[in-house]
Amino acid sequence: MSHYKPGMADNERVKNEKDALDVWEDISRYAKLGFKAIAEDDFARMRWYGIYQQKPNEGHFMLRIKLPGGRLTPMQLREIGMMGNQYARGFGDITTRQDIQFHWLTIENFPDIFDRIYNKCGLYTDFACGDTPRNICSCPLDGLLVNQVCQTGDIVQKLSDMFRAGGKEFSNLPRKFKCSVSACPIHCNQPQINDIGVFGVIRKADGKDQRGVGVVVGGGLSNTPHFAQGLRVFVPEEKVQEQLPAIVRQLALMFNDSEERRYKRKYARFKFTVADKGWQWVRDDLERRLGYPLIHDESIVDPRGALHTDHMGIGRQSNGLFYVGSPVQRGRMTCDQMIAVADLAERFGEPGKGQIRLSQKQNLLLVNIPEGNVAELSGELEKIDLPPKAPLWRSNLVSCTGMQFCNLAVVETKDRSLEVLKHLEQEVPGLDSAIMVSVSGCPNSCAQVHIADIGLTGTKAIWNGKKVDAFDLMLGGCLGAEKAWAKTIVPKIPADLVKQVIVQLARNYMENRVEFTDADPEPFHAFVARHDAKELAGYAAIPDWTPPVKRVRAEPEPETV
Repeated sequence: MSHYKPGMADNERVKNEKDALDVWEDISRYAKLGFKAIAEDDFARMRWYGIYQQKPNEGHFMLRIKLPGGRLTPMQLREIGMMGNQYARGFGDITTRQDIQFHWLTIENFPDIFDRIYNKCGLYTDFACGDTPRNICSCPLDGLLVNQVCQTGDIVQKLSDMFRAGGKEFSNLPRKFKCSVSACPIHCNQPQINDIGVFGVIRKADGKDQRGVGVVVGGGLSNTPHFAQGLRVFVPEEKVQEQLPAIVRQLALMFNDSEERRYKRKYARFKFTVADKGWQWVRDDLERRLGYPLIHDESIVDPRGALHTDHMGIGRQSNGLFYVGSPVQRGRMTCDQMIAVADLAERFGEPGKGQIRLSQKQNLLLVNIPEGNVAELSGELEKIDLPPKAPLWRSNLVSCTGMQFCNLAVVETKDRSLEVLKHLEQEVPGLDSAIMVSVSGCPNSCAQVHIADIGLTGTKAIWNGKKVDAFDLMLGGCLGAEKAWAKTIVPKIPADLVKQVIVQLARNYMENRVEFTDADPEPFHAFVARHDAKELAGYAAIPDWTPPVKRVRAEPEPETV
């Protein structure tokens, strides 16, 4: 259905002239005719199937493979690894939305790739990019956690399939639409930075504990971050399979009907609608669309706690089997590693149940491992440079694609983040409290810089008389009831010095933190919160370079339009 009117953003014209889902047959045609035959507007439409022009823009593409909840069977990961070796120069990236991305693909590669993804693997790339419902995120251990708040079954796959089956009902949203659904007790699925975030809740009803989920709406990052607002509703565990698809569907359609979002691309996100109209209006309109009232509970506003972690290491599952979580350095794997992990999941997993799950921190877990296989599996993972018992830095360093492939980035990130990681592991090996480090190539926050303990945003600076790559240092981001955006403390640190600055900051944190509880030290975000900008800049100072102090920006105010 077209929403186009004169004066709307040019993207609306492109979608009006041809629904982006209709480019599917054109992809096969262009594979025969070659890159130069591709119509300009079809480059944009191909994103609806996960195909994105890659920098440099002459002849090569990125492909995003959509993985609801980050779940893969060994066969699927092995086939993906084989495709990557054949077409993508032997590596792939895990994204912060639990997808896998390949680079260096050509248009001629896609017929074979799509045949293998859709027909052999039983996966799909529909709505992996574009103005669509993007991959639905979840806790990587959803359904297996010993202390999971409530059971949600196959709801993530069910929601993803619902959007795909809806086809053109959801193919022309004002812009991308992101959902995250889980009942993880530490809320590793990050509901507060999604358009729709669903999180586990235990509430008192008639003197008894009642398990279910709460819903927040209107979250998002980019360069104008917004925390999602609680709808103050409760969906009981026994109603999740019935009610949640209807709730998610109607909220997506509510966004679809937001005609005012189609005039200025910068403001074409659900977070601006929620900021303008408020959670109460959203809840009222949602109930009108549903045709029935939801259970209201004013106490269900935000997840009450959230940690920068995603279940790395070794742990027991609710079914008595074990998981083994291995950090992936800066989220990039070789395709040989993918194939090896697939083989290990089959070899050491419970017969017929071995599975791989990807996390939003760009890591991986092998699940359903019998206890007697855990030690040998861990040793085999170490042989392929994926040790479960890695330094804590490795579990929580997140990196975007950077200017190597991204058209928006202004600095390189993947190689630099690896350099920073190696330096931190060498110079601060005794880190005992998780610190999320985000390396982002531009202000758009694909690496979630605004919620990081230590965030690095790419920029340029003059150093020793030359223009160099640099990063703004942001500190103190966190989620949960005490949510806070990271604030820019030190601007324009030359990229070559960033690793030294973070080492100095980490050492000062470990020397000056206080006991937070009887067992745990003060979290990094709490340490940042009780120091002012001048003190924090002093903690970051190194002998080679004395950073200027930048006035701390106030927490971003919601933008309205």
